[in-house]
Amino acid sequence: MRQDLGDFIARAAKGNLRLVSPPPQPGWTTRGAGHLHLNAELFLQVQGHTEFRFPQGQVTLQAGEALVMPPKLLHDEWVAGGPDGQPFSNLVIYADHQSMSCHLANEARPGRPGNLYLEVYPHVDAVRIEAWLGDAAKPPAQDAHGLWVVQQRALVLTALSAVARLLDAPQKTVASEPALLGQLRVLVQNRLGEVDLTVASLAEELGCTADYLSHLYSRSTGEHLWQVVLRQRLARAARLLTEDNSAIKEIAWCCGFASASYFIRSFKQQFGLTPKMFRAQAQAGVS
Repeated sequence: MRQDLGDFIARAAKGNLRLVSPPPQPGWTTRGAGHLHLNAELFLQVQGHTEFRFPQGQVTLQAGEALVMPPKLLHDEWVAGGPDGQPFSNLVIYADHQSMSCHLANEARPGRPGNLYLEVYPHVDAVRIEAWLGDAAKPPAQDAHGLWVVQQRALVLTALSAVARLLDAPQKTVASEPALLGQLRVLVQNRLGEVDLTVASLAEELGCTADYLSHLYSRSTGEHLWQVVLRQRLARAARLLTEDNSAIKEIAWCCGFASASYFIRSFKQQFGLTPKMFRAQAQAGVS
């Protein structure tokens, strides 16, 4: 993974990294195949290709290319190996306010990516990586001098260099949890907005039973898996309520709730306020 990351850093430093952009979208949508994240994601295609499908249009990422996925953009991923017989492989980098994650993906099922290896690193610099990738995902409305490609490549190079430093930091500690739980974390992150997400469906995708997965998670973390999924969904909802003016029912769907009523009830139990009251309070605090 580090060698692949180093190859992309060298390519970006020489100005040879081709950055592929998603087609313009009219706005973010929660309905359709695939998933979305609240922060930008960086895809580095190592071997084979990835076909990204969006509500409007699609793009194909070839070996040696990179794509910065904008926040809140619904996308579905289909993968395949290269014409030379090399298997599919890519690196996916994601950062939020608390941690940076980097995972190596393979073709776990025909046409579908899976997590082969994951490293998560809580660090204050994760916020800076989040900001750099977020800026790289926002092309300017006008680019009269054609400088956006240079700026975007510089932002990606800066983020990649920071990721490399974090992965090799001497104080870094590698999680001792079972590899299956690392795969589970990425899977939950990718499927958090799916209404049909269940422990049974997670277990099936990971190749084990629901009872085994639940027991392994509880034994390793001291928490119940489904309670953690619900907490992550509500945390996503709280952030969307402060950042987005979409209807409550759309936010509920985006966070994986089958109905607005169940979402409102769960949200109030967690935060002591209805989503509408929470949004009003957050907006009043900003103003």
